[in-house]
Amino acid sequence: MDRAIEKKTWTTRKLLLIVGLPVLLLVLALWVINQASTTRHTVSRSRLQVSRAAQGAFQERIPISGEVLPQRRVYITAVEGGQVKALYLEGGEQVTTGQALLKLTNPGLELNYMNLQTNLLEQADQLRNTRITMENTGLQLRDQLIQIEYMITDLGQQYERNRLLVRDSVISLADFQTIENNYRYQLRRRELMLERISRDSLLTLQQLSQVNNSLGLVDRNLEAIKQSLDNMTIKAPVSGLMSALRVEVGENVTQGQTLCQIDLLESGFMVRARVDEHYNGRVFEGQEGTFQFNGTEHRLQIRKVYEEVVNGTFEVDMEFVETPPADIKRGQNLQIRLALSDETQALLISRGGFFQSSGGRYVYVLDASGKKAVRRTISIGRQSDEHYEILSGLEPGEELVTSSYESFAGADELTITD
Repeated sequence: MDRAIEKKTWTTRKLLLIVGLPVLLLVLALWVINQASTTRHTVSRSRLQVSRAAQGAFQERIPISGEVLPQRRVYITAVEGGQVKALYLEGGEQVTTGQALLKLTNPGLELNYMNLQTNLLEQADQLRNTRITMENTGLQLRDQLIQIEYMITDLGQQYERNRLLVRDSVISLADFQTIENNYRYQLRRRELMLERISRDSLLTLQQLSQVNNSLGLVDRNLEAIKQSLDNMTIKAPVSGLMSALRVEVGENVTQGQTLCQIDLLESGFMVRARVDEHYNGRVFEGQEGTFQFNGTEHRLQIRKVYEEVVNGTFEVDMEFVETPPADIKRGQNLQIRLALSDETQALLISRGGFFQSSGGRYVYVLDASGKKAVRRTISIGRQSDEHYEILSGLEPGEELVTSSYESFAGADELTITD
């Protein structure tokens, strides 16, 4: 028996159509809005530099420039100021110890030397006369003592003879007393003379010591002045290779001015490099760097860090880990890669001009077809002279544009043409 089927008002199809159609329209509208708001830029592939993000060993390195210098150097400075009278060498030549390099002249110093020499010689003559006078005084006192002792001897003999004669009344008592008084007077006089000579000897010894010291000081002052004149001729204190002289004939030189330097080549070479102050606090003794020379890589190690910052950089001294290259010469500039960290595994991309344009905040990532590149936000960590470390925003194997973004005007997408 047939049964009438009641027709439903709200079927599943109708419900999906009613609900899905607005959603579809909304998605379509959003896509249209997004497409309308997305900025695009067309660029030729030949103008792009493309690299691939890849997992690899990362070591933070920075490029620095260093100059090859000898391990030991002696700087030649002017001990006295003056005018350059003659140059005996031009520089860049081997010199030996004591060899004359240049001569200075200083009329004022020479005049002062002559005046002071005259004064010192006069003072020396006065001191020598004083010593002679003191010696003569001592001789006179000893001569007087000899006379007194002679008189004592004579009077003593008279006294002994007359003492017997006066007892026998051969001579008068008055005559005997006169002789006795003279004898005793000379005895007291001798005691006083001996005391005077003793004191005079002590005083003379002290004065002679002072005179001798003064004469020694005069001699040393004369020697010092003579040395000042000798210093007007600049001589090599050691043997080695002299750098170019930094003065010319007729030029005025001040006291303490550096004139040249002598390199002791047998001491070996070192490298002095300048590092950007941004890395101050991250550079330490013992860190290593490498450089290429004649197709071979060589290692250097920091042995000293200078803390003073000048013109935005500070200096480090580096020594060769192995034997320096045979052809290396003083004054050569080396491009060094200084390692600031140990090797670790990280996601890496190559350095490029994009960093200056985007500040490292975003890159353009190519799609599978290679015809389009979409702007994507990334996070960059450490960096070396060849790579950036990627912390987020990229996956291994993805390709990205690493050349400059200056002409892209901040577009959201790049359309890449052949």
